[in-house]
Amino acid sequence: MPSDELATVTLMVTLMCNNASTGTQPKCGMLLMSDHSKVKTPLSRLVGAVIGIWFLLGCLPIFVTTFYNFVPSTKWTSMSGLAGVFAGLASAALMIWIVLKAPPDASTSGMKRKVAILGAPIFGYALGKDLVVVAIPMIFAMIVGHQVELPFTVERANDYGSRRCRSPVVFQGLPFVFNKVCGISDDFRQRVTPGSRIVVIGRGTSLGVYAESLRAFD
Repeated sequence: MPSDELATVTLMVTLMCNNASTGTQPKCGMLLMSDHSKVKTPLSRLVGAVIGIWFLLGCLPIFVTTFYNFVPSTKWTSMSGLAGVFAGLASAALMIWIVLKAPPDASTSGMKRKVAILGAPIFGYALGKDLVVVAIPMIFAMIVGHQVELPFTVERANDYGSRRCRSPVVFQGLPFVFNKVCGISDDFRQRVTPGSRIVVIGRGTSLGVYAESLRAFD
């Protein structure tokens, strides 16, 4: 995971835990508990659990992409686009609320808190949108996936890439970060051009695939 994304996630988690503290013991799951309340109601437990699951699922694509080449299908990306926007907006609002509700803490400087407040809507939007557009097909591919071949259109294949993603082939119409397959041979990349149709082979469903290899579209 890129260091800036890791730092943002770490800071958000810290503030979420601070926000949920009761007394001296941080309770990350009880995000809606009052700092002075000793009683955990069933509703607060339920809401805390839902928010915790939302946060973990939203972060899932970031962590999985560190180890695997996963790309959502073009069809799913198009179908889920509007739902992803609504989920992103709702998630951004929730993240702002969580950060603002977090009480000041000696371990979190004023500057870090300001950065968290400014970054909350951006991070929250990405979290919510990725949950719908990427995490859902990613989970389906994990649980009920089988060997599939999904077609994609090449956007470019001449990038050097980054330290974490060498020699990528980048596809059109997919969300940023999840729009490429890394570690492709130069021989294959030289044979494809922008607009070329190729097939990604691997474990997945019609919603997305964990890429294992590429081949030219017949």
